[in-house]
Amino acid sequence: MKYIFSILFFLCASAVGAQKVEVQVSGNWAEIPVQQTQSELKPGWKIVDYQMKSKLTRYLSGAHASQLAEDNRPVFRVTPGEEEVLVDYVLVRLKDTKYYRKMYKPLLIECNYTRLEPKAFDVRAEGDSFICQPRQPLAPGEYILACISQRPIGELQDLLVFPFCIPKE
Repeated sequence: MKYIFSILFFLCASAVGAQKVEVQVSGNWAEIPVQQTQSELKPGWKIVDYQMKSKLTRYLSGAHASQLAEDNRPVFRVTPGEEEVLVDYVLVRLKDTKYYRKMYKPLLIECNYTRLEPKAFDVRAEGDSFICQPRQPLAPGEYILACISQRPIGELQDLLVFPFCIPKE
């Protein structure tokens, strides 16, 4: 079953396009592996067949991201997909708990995010990629880079994201 799920996940990731996000570590580019969010729907109560106050939670498994940035102003190389532009990508801070990381709000648009645009990032083009570095230092913790224009996956509208971690000083 795990094997089938991993094949489906790979096909979904490759269907998104040629998107790729890398972070600079010790002068080299390290690819940030794509990860799918997991969603949990906690039902509320029913009044005459009408469901009220259901709560959706999106989270990523694991206490920390597998990719660790060098410092609090990481340098990213973003290669957008075929039908994407750089400003479709957003940086979102996650709430970290003991066993998993979760988004503050269930929808990406509702979260407090920062677009990868020249107002908040130093951006320069390099071939079909863009080199981006935040102008302000990021607080230590867990973050994701996500594309707002991507199609959600599955019944609960999961997302493909690029998680990374800013180390504590």
